[in-house]
Amino acid sequence: MKKVVVAIDGSEASKSVIDYAIHYADRESDADMYFLHVIGLSEHVPMFYGEGTLMIPPSEEDVKKEFGELIRKETEALGKTIPRMSITVRTGKAYDQIVKFAEEIGAAIIMIGHRGLGAMERFFLGSVAAKVVANAPCSVYVHRPAELPKE
Repeated sequence: MKKVVVAIDGSEASKSVIDYAIHYADRESDADMYFLHVIGLSEHVPMFYGEGTLMIPPSEEDVKKEFGELIRKETEALGKTIPRMSITVRTGKAYDQIVKFAEEIGAAIIMIGHRGLGAMERFFLGSVAAKVVANAPCSVYVHRPAELPKE
């Protein structure tokens, strides 16, 4: 069995890599698809408590349900199937959790979308995809949707 980690975050690049993963799973009968979403600090919502504010992450179950529905809709729209798949949610730095998860399951490949950060964002933040490529224990497929604007 080929274990494939598909990193998803809800962006347009992520939706495009989901479509690619669906086609891949439909074509490769021995692929186990592990969709992974990492909850980052940007997804935390403020909750006011007394005079302070707490930043609360979304529930893992809600995130799994949301991405499960997205994957189901995309699969139906494409008329394809994913014979074996799971959805995992983790919290932390995206690139770190993606690499750790791939190591834990013994992944053969990681699929990740490329968002097309601007030069300044890439300089200060770095690209999650680039960090995954640099640290991955396996091959990495970086999916770049055709509709992303050129820099």
